[in-house]
Amino acid sequence: MSPRFVINALSNAIIQSDRSSLTSMDVLLALKDAIDSDARIDGKKKRKWVDFLVIVRKDFYNRWVKEDVHKALFVSFEQEAQELLDKYLDEVEAMLDNRQIKDPITHEERRPDERFLRSVEEKIHVSESGKLSFRQEVVRKAMGAYKRGEKFTLDSHAQLHDAVEQYLFEQRRDVLRLVSSSARPDEEVRQKISVVEKRLVDEYGYDSHSAREALNYVTTLLAQE
Repeated sequence: MSPRFVINALSNAIIQSDRSSLTSMDVLLALKDAIDSDARIDGKKKRKWVDFLVIVRKDFYNRWVKEDVHKALFVSFEQEAQELLDKYLDEVEAMLDNRQIKDPITHEERRPDERFLRSVEEKIHVSESGKLSFRQEVVRKAMGAYKRGEKFTLDSHAQLHDAVEQYLFEQRRDVLRLVSSSARPDEEVRQKISVVEKRLVDEYGYDSHSAREALNYVTTLLAQE
């Protein structure tokens, strides 16, 4: 596949599009159409090249577009993420001290929520055998921050930041689903969607059209999982 072939495919896609830009999916589809319609390419080579495009979409594009939306969505839930981090710390400290926790709603004493702890830790592949050392290391860092007069935040521990981010992303998939839903989201959800789109534009190189398309595409991917 020569550079000229690629440029011609993209040029045709731009001419046929009524938008000011092409999305990544537009590019992949334009290349597929160019391959399918080129009579000079034999059938075996066509199938091989189209298979390459499928690999690019599944193994590369799907992964990084989810990561972009994932991180952009996280900004609109920063306060909730910090509360989740605080809960994780409370549960871990109680587990390590072998003590119970008072439920903030019922005020009843209960054991630390091991299921919650593991659901967070598994996001970053902390194994069952490695969970204790991971938790001890988190508490050491939290205590170090406390002694320095600092607050232990998501930026204090990169691995835990990723774990909380992924956990919260799964918990808030409903916000993404409303992007492509026929139902009208309420004002709070609209604001959060707007924050996600703006961050995709400001920090990840999207324009308004490709940001909305990325949100719709990721919503479709989540529905298939």
